[in-house]
Amino acid sequence: MIVEAKVPLKLTLFGEHAVVYDKPAIAMTISESLKVRVSESDKFLIISPSLNIRGVKLDLNEMKIESDEAKKVLRYVFEVLNYFGMKKPVKIEIDSTVEPSVGLGTSAGVIVGTVAAYSKYLGIDLNRDEIAKISHDIELKVQGIASRMDTYTETYGGLIYFPPGGEGFERIDANFELTAGYIRRSMSTADVLWRVRKLKELNKEIFDNILDVIGEITNRAKSLIIEQNYEELGLLMYVNHGLLFSLGITSPEVDEIVSRAKQLRVKGCKISGGGAGGSIICVKSIEAEVLLKSYNARIVDSTLIKDGVNISII
Repeated sequence: MIVEAKVPLKLTLFGEHAVVYDKPAIAMTISESLKVRVSESDKFLIISPSLNIRGVKLDLNEMKIESDEAKKVLRYVFEVLNYFGMKKPVKIEIDSTVEPSVGLGTSAGVIVGTVAAYSKYLGIDLNRDEIAKISHDIELKVQGIASRMDTYTETYGGLIYFPPGGEGFERIDANFELTAGYIRRSMSTADVLWRVRKLKELNKEIFDNILDVIGEITNRAKSLIIEQNYEELGLLMYVNHGLLFSLGITSPEVDEIVSRAKQLRVKGCKISGGGAGGSIICVKSIEAEVLLKSYNARIVDSTLIKDGVNISII
């Protein structure tokens, strides 16, 4: 038996990082995807022909992989297998339409896909809430700090609003057309999360004020998305980017792209996701696409997908 889980990847529209501290956020699943295929094997194997993991170094004396990115992917999978007691050895194949660690939720996709596919292979029928909760717990265990936004968005799919307080979510019945692309990142999401936490520890009052404003922007953005008011929505994207800059989440190249977008009168543009490079989103336009390509960004298919993780038996 072969079980395949197809997981839609995601873009964060508003509230990235603030959501870790129980502020609201908005994210959506897109046409880019990650597949996890589980099949019979006499030993545990992990294969990924498309997740090009940079900087892999092998210590032959101790047979250790010295690559943080590779270790992270392997640990996500291992923790999922361990959660289910590693009951049956399997071959796990991971295939993605985009590179890892670019702000599109590939890490969450690996976890959600492995939880969904391996549990089904074992004959365990999990509902979406169980898949999302188990996936978030595993992400938190590996990273030490994480919001539930990525795992829940990719499990359920669609355009989703996460209210303040860290409980529940709400589907937004609207469309948001974006031009999106990504550039190489200088840090992982986990590293950026810890940098932000350090800033919080240095000056909690200023940090809390910034997050409060991000929360207000996110709540207003929710209404504007429903109204399809792209003029005001775009303005809030620029403001949100500026606040993320103040938290140390952006990068010089991304800041330059966003600044140029404003000069070109693109309605809205901001960083999306973990930061330190990665994904950039703009209100859909030809000018935005040309701009992103001029910085050698890879354009992604940002069409809104309303379905979450899908499990099939091949």
